[in-house]
Amino acid sequence: MSEKNLPRPVETPAEWLRFAEENLAVVEREMSYEQPAFHTVCFLCQGAAEKYLKAYLIAQGWLLEKTHDIAALLELCLGYDEAFADLLEVGSVLNEYITAGRYPGDLAFEAIEKDQAAEAVEIVRKIKAVVMERMNV
Repeated sequence: MSEKNLPRPVETPAEWLRFAEENLAVVEREMSYEQPAFHTVCFLCQGAAEKYLKAYLIAQGWLLEKTHDIAALLELCLGYDEAFADLLEVGSVLNEYITAGRYPGDLAFEAIEKDQAAEAVEIVRKIKAVVMERMNV
């Protein structure tokens, strides 16, 4: 394969997994602090979930599309493997955090507390587990 035909890093599952793992590591470190930034934790959980799902999809031959919609990505994953069905309902919870951790006004800053952050962490860990198992990583 010539260098021209090699996949760009953005098109490789390994790069998406590396970024997802980094997001999750920051989340776990932040949650260990006395006063975590819960809105940032939720935002990063959404991002990590998105990256895990994109890694899986790219490994299946999916051509990268620009989307942040966890529910839509899970639906695409479901087209390849029924194991993603159990994640559809919980995964869509993360969609509300795509702007909440980044932009003021979309979701009250105070509305995101420890319970919401803990739920987001649990969801991304479930998504990670299914993706890693299905990718044999």
